[in-house]
Amino acid sequence: MIASMKPLQGIATCFLLLLFWTGCSDETGTDAVPFLVFKQGPEYTADGDRIPVGGQLRFGISAVGGGAPITDLRIKRIAAGQEIVELDRGMFVESGGIDTTFYFMRGAAEEEIWNFFIMNGNRDTATISLTILKGEGSGYGPIHHYPSVTIGMQANSQYDHYLDLDGGTTYSSGNVSGNEQLIDLVAYFYYSSGNPSPTLTCPGYTSSVSYYPEFSGWPVRNSTLYDYNSVDNDLVTVEQFDEAENDSLLVAAYHPQSVSGNCKFCYTGKVVPFKTAQGKYGMIKVLRADETESGSLEVAVKIQQ
Repeated sequence: MIASMKPLQGIATCFLLLLFWTGCSDETGTDAVPFLVFKQGPEYTADGDRIPVGGQLRFGISAVGGGAPITDLRIKRIAAGQEIVELDRGMFVESGGIDTTFYFMRGAAEEEIWNFFIMNGNRDTATISLTILKGEGSGYGPIHHYPSVTIGMQANSQYDHYLDLDGGTTYSSGNVSGNEQLIDLVAYFYYSSGNPSPTLTCPGYTSSVSYYPEFSGWPVRNSTLYDYNSVDNDLVTVEQFDEAENDSLLVAAYHPQSVSGNCKFCYTGKVVPFKTAQGKYGMIKVLRADETESGSLEVAVKIQQ
């Protein structure tokens, strides 16, 4: 029944969005409310789909604020009696609304309920949900392994500074133009509360422009999320990193409850789970981290293909 309704749902979605946007073009109205819908189509995960453990989930959403800026977006996964906040993002989308796609991986529970929530500046809210069932087999897949990649800290002039985690490729200020959308990671060194901190960050993190001012002019600034709690508490060992042959550990090691676009204290021997802006999970093993701003960082990378 669900599959046969998808074309009708797509038509209804387009009609409702058109009706809402045309009816609320004057955002001074007092009766408008936020509006949030799932995008329809074979490329998106839909209500009632059966996805195997480790399989990719692709959710498309469209939203408008209803007379006020969108200020918060929250995504929750409810599975096996647990509620996990996969994303809780503050924002200020004053006009144009949101039209984007999010990528996640299917867990092991028989059923997952995914809840999407937005709030506007008037504290009006909208919520939509769908249910994903567990499919047969396994969706875990192969990985790329880059055993040694070196980038410079902020004051280093010997090495490239920008790293494409998916391709294992580094870029310099001389050849990054036109490739900004590929860059997931940069490194810098500073003292945090008096402690030396080799730090991983990304172009999309707010304070990264303090160390790489050129980011302010980039047309695309990717936001990579690092699981800093796993780093602080050594939840993934070097041995586990070395033994990972598919992406099952890469997905399981990443805990969305403790992530940031900035990861401090990435000393030699630390393992850093991450998720890129394109939805790929991976892990970084720090092979060497110099504790000076003119130093460099050598890492090994494993990431989903």
